[in-house]
Amino acid sequence: MKTIEINVGDVVQLKSGGPKMVVDKIDHNFYDHPIGCAWFSKNDELKYAQFSYKSLNVLNIIK
Repeated sequence: MKTIEINVGDVVQLKSGGPKMVVDKIDHNFYDHPIGCAWFSKNDELKYAQFSYKSLNVLNIIK
């Protein structure tokens, strides 16, 4: 299985689809390293959730 590198500021999307999200936080204190993501809903509400890195595709890598 190919591993991907995810960094704060990267643009990601769930492999199942959905909105583009910005990586806000990576929690290295837990086994699965939850990835904190922020995005705006269709109603322009700021949303935030954590996802497993295994469920995300990187769309744009910030260098």
